[in-house]
Amino acid sequence: MMTRLDSEPGRGGRAMQDRLRNLVQELRNRSVIRALVAYGVVAWMLLQVADVTFDRLPIPENSMTVLIVLVIIGFPIVAVLAWAYELTARGIVRHEETGTRSPRLAFLPFVAMVGVVAVGSGFLLYYLSQNFWESPRRSIAVLPFVNTSGEAETEYFSDGLTEEIQSLIVRLNEFRVVAMSTSLQFKDSVMDVVAIANRLDAEAVLLGSVRRYQNKVSVTARLIDGNNGQELWSDKFDRELSDIYVIQEDIARHVARSLHVALPVAAERRLKKLGTSNVGAYDAYLRGIDYLRQPSDETSLLFAESLLKEALAIDPDFTQAHAAMCRKHLEGYKLSADAARFGAAEAACQQALKSDEDSVEVRVVLGQLYYESGKYENALHEFEEALGDNDRLADIYIGLGMTHAALGDNDAAEKNLRQAIQTDISYWQSFNAMGNFLFDLGRFDEAAEFYQMFVNRVNDDAVALNNLGAAYYLAGDFKQAAESFDRSLEIKPSRNAYSNTGTMYFYLGDFERAIDRYVNAANLAPNDYRMWGNLGDAYYFQGTQLQVANVAYKRAIGLAEAQLEVNPDESMVISDVALYYSRIGNVDKAREFDEKANSRGPNIMYVHYNSALIHVQFGEVDEALSALERAVELSYERELLRLDPALKGLKDDARFRRLVSNNNS
Repeated sequence: MMTRLDSEPGRGGRAMQDRLRNLVQELRNRSVIRALVAYGVVAWMLLQVADVTFDRLPIPENSMTVLIVLVIIGFPIVAVLAWAYELTARGIVRHEETGTRSPRLAFLPFVAMVGVVAVGSGFLLYYLSQNFWESPRRSIAVLPFVNTSGEAETEYFSDGLTEEIQSLIVRLNEFRVVAMSTSLQFKDSVMDVVAIANRLDAEAVLLGSVRRYQNKVSVTARLIDGNNGQELWSDKFDRELSDIYVIQEDIARHVARSLHVALPVAAERRLKKLGTSNVGAYDAYLRGIDYLRQPSDETSLLFAESLLKEALAIDPDFTQAHAAMCRKHLEGYKLSADAARFGAAEAACQQALKSDEDSVEVRVVLGQLYYESGKYENALHEFEEALGDNDRLADIYIGLGMTHAALGDNDAAEKNLRQAIQTDISYWQSFNAMGNFLFDLGRFDEAAEFYQMFVNRVNDDAVALNNLGAAYYLAGDFKQAAESFDRSLEIKPSRNAYSNTGTMYFYLGDFERAIDRYVNAANLAPNDYRMWGNLGDAYYFQGTQLQVANVAYKRAIGLAEAQLEVNPDESMVISDVALYYSRIGNVDKAREFDEKANSRGPNIMYVHYNSALIHVQFGEVDEALSALERAVELSYERELLRLDPALKGLKDDARFRRLVSNNNS
């Protein structure tokens, strides 16, 4: 027979229950529970009134945060006071003096218990907030403010103010802010605000108007709910022009408050005034950045530099003018690939950082400069520093992705580039960067998909169409490639578009047209060694002007070696120099540079392809075929092997035919 046993609380368990029961009874006797409930009701009412009135009172911006903290601190204080004192007809007296029963729990142990509970709850809330309660990322688009001054020549002022406000909201690191280059597409758009918000994946849209008259400015700003078009906030600011940065800060704070985002201390610090009180310096600065918004060419950059120098001459401590000068020099370096401009660019960016060490934008530009010049470790450092301050900027992830790709870490590169797209789905640069990454890996079909997404996000952009054409070409779709290149050149002739169409004609054996396109490319970028190298190739294989080819190759070598003075480890530049030396008959130099390139870029398909061309130049068939096999293994397009005029001497080789036909049996 099974005996059923009923459990019974032991003496320890019963004692604990008695203590808890006595504690609750004591809290009732001392009115602690009643006091906490009353305090909670009054505190809630106080916070509701503050939420409505603080916006319109001349008090510090962080007053609401301070009030909430004080209310929370008040709870344990009320508990302790309610335990120790009673409110009677005689006034406030100690609990023991009321004649009630003696306390079952001493005062000091109770205070200790309240303290432990308060501290423990605080740590628990902090831990949960850091690990589980991630606040939703509010997204906002800042549309170009309308110029209501009635003068077209003051358009730079309204566009500049829009860019400044957008940049300030980015600095807060509390929002996902749609990139300015994306928002500018909707300037003068007749689209409904909700439709624009939908297109940009923005929860809210900030828009407004600007009127400048003499040394005064009138700014109207409106914040619109992107889901239903309702106005969340609006205000008008009529101030002296010298107060323009105060207006910008006010707008940024109102945006945060309207979207129920409490600005932490770090964000408040970022709102410090970075501008100038000098109207002349501010005006020159806005005119300068207006030129930087235009498509980059030497003329626009020259005007931008002149105006920014004027602003800095008036106010040498103008932080944002230093940052704009940094951007200007980066664009100049990218445009010309002139090693002589690197020092000026780096100095300008360092000066901007010295003026504003918290500037994420300057760190991103400096990282881009180091990337463009091949200083990849330096670039990685700057992008990671920027990421530590702001993890909601797609340009940072793009920079990290491109730099990791240059360092050969393709997994990290792809992860960061996909994060860039996820961070701002409306930002076309993210899709362009992802397309470039896949293009360089030889994944041309995938690259074309991302370039097409790029094209879909911009209206007839020459860069987008040029990149799309390049992807189609290397994927073997020559018809689509030609259409894309032609559309790109119709919109805006550029060195890359001319160079790519020249390369297409080069592989098709039409060397005269290739020369024409390469000449145009070299005229647009006379300091880019690649344009001269391409021109040398076209003249070389045309066969009738070898002396001209030699001149072009020597020009390319000189420019490339100057670039290597900035970064002597840039494997692709070293590889190109090796090929150019082989074409002018300098065997020793060609072998020296080819060996360096292979040691520095063992997994770069173009390095192995250039090695193959060098071996062919010297009649080394087996070595050439081995290098070609490695290039194909690294995703070089097989169809281009058949089209390259430099490889015609291999067309009867069985090993080459197997390689081209992808039949290795």
